[in-house]
Amino acid sequence: NTQNNKDYGLPDVGEQVSLLLDADGDDGVVLGAVYSEVDRPAVANRDKRRVDFADGTVVEYDRKNHAMAIGGEIQTLTLNTQATVLIQTKNATVKASHTLLLDAPDTVTTGNLTVQKQLTYQGGMSGSGGSGLAAIIDGTLQASGDIQAGRVSLQHHQHSNGHDGQPTGKPL
Repeated sequence: NTQNNKDYGLPDVGEQVSLLLDADGDDGVVLGAVYSEVDRPAVANRDKRRVDFADGTVVEYDRKNHAMAIGGEIQTLTLNTQATVLIQTKNATVKASHTLLLDAPDTVTTGNLTVQKQLTYQGGMSGSGGSGLAAIIDGTLQASGDIQAGRVSLQHHQHSNGHDGQPTGKPL
């Protein structure tokens, strides 16, 4: 492919290739690399297309099983686009051995979100209950500051039914 689609990959120095030369041997083209006993194919399967790079990176597509694999010693994998990236699948898993960073001005999840370990947030929190309760917490709730329900302060409220109808003191 050299016109509309371009596929680039020069042979390595010393690689066995087939040539097609003109009558003088001055001009020619490389028809392709030649496998040998030393340089065997990476895979022997007509349904697979595979590229093995010298650093151990592998790109393989299996057209029979509709499966693509990219792996090896890749240090950085970048997908760059000016529009939208859509990943549609039945299930998806992202595993990172250290950190997963989602960096966007707004992040939206349209389904339920389950956090299996501690949830830590730094920018405050706000929300609404939708058609039900805004929050259900099963366990002890601890706050270092005051808790308010409507305009009633937990730390500073008083009751009007103290001794002789007098207001009670502040909570202890």
